[in-house]
Amino acid sequence: MFKKLIDRFFHRSPGPLVPDEDLALNPLTVLAVEPPEPVEMIDIDNLFFPWLLGMGTGVADGMNDAENRLLRTLKRVADADDPATADLVPRIPSVIPLLLRSLRDRNVSNSQLAEQVSQDAVLVAAVLKQVNSSYYRRASAVKTIEEAIAVIGQNGLRMLVAGVAFQPLFNAGLGHFTGQGAPRVWELSEPYGVACRHFAKVRRVDGFEAFLAGLLQGVGVIVALRVIDQAGGAAPGELRSLDFQSSFAHYARRLACVIGKQWEFPEQAIAAIDRSGPASALASTVRAADRVGKIRVLVRHGMLRTDLAEVCLEESGATACYKEILAMEDAQERSAA
Repeated sequence: MFKKLIDRFFHRSPGPLVPDEDLALNPLTVLAVEPPEPVEMIDIDNLFFPWLLGMGTGVADGMNDAENRLLRTLKRVADADDPATADLVPRIPSVIPLLLRSLRDRNVSNSQLAEQVSQDAVLVAAVLKQVNSSYYRRASAVKTIEEAIAVIGQNGLRMLVAGVAFQPLFNAGLGHFTGQGAPRVWELSEPYGVACRHFAKVRRVDGFEAFLAGLLQGVGVIVALRVIDQAGGAAPGELRSLDFQSSFAHYARRLACVIGKQWEFPEQAIAAIDRSGPASALASTVRAADRVGKIRVLVRHGMLRTDLAEVCLEESGATACYKEILAMEDAQERSAA
């Protein structure tokens, strides 16, 4: 038992083997292929994905029949590269693609953006709520969209609009794993957004593209959960293997890339979550923000002790970023009081 705890907290689980493409797959084949990574003091994904799938902790045992069956299904859907995969999540409002395209135009005016935002009442409410929160410390209330954009800036608007647009995708659960996991994935988006802004400044990359990549990565997880539900799922607690959870994360990213292409996302954002390509500053930003966001969510739910989280943050140089997330949460609590 002690050895398993040591393996879990201080080492990565054994990496999956690369299958020969010419050989028939069998139930004992681990399908996901992950590139080697430096050993981390604590593998945050080995804590996050068991929690996401309803397991308190993952185990280093081999995969069971249900896990092998579901991985074969995930692989088949991901390999198909079918545009219909995007139908597994609700479609985003029609005004959003237009607005996102405008937001990527550095020459667009605040008045043009205000006109487009005003077409969607949900966006209007979200923008005004955000800009009037204690986080911005306004002496008087902001009442117009154009004034709000002047306060939060175009980049702030980009990230806010993207978050509002994607939120419905994480609300509708059509099965056990989707219903349980989707809200948990969405909870990651807020600390992830703060971390994106922090690391984007450090690495001098487009924070909006990093945020989009993270949202898209979350959509891939939702699609993977829905594939599992449609395939018959598994009994509660059956998806316990760390090898399965690592493979699940791999196929979720591949599915996210399929959807990103279908939705005409920026190529840089898609490449940032596709780990098979060359490393980039944007990809590094996405992974750093993803890690810190997961640490915060795990601490919040008692899945990671605060002292261990502090060690993880020191090891990754992310302490300042984590403090920004805590400041944001504190401002939200004051606004709600």
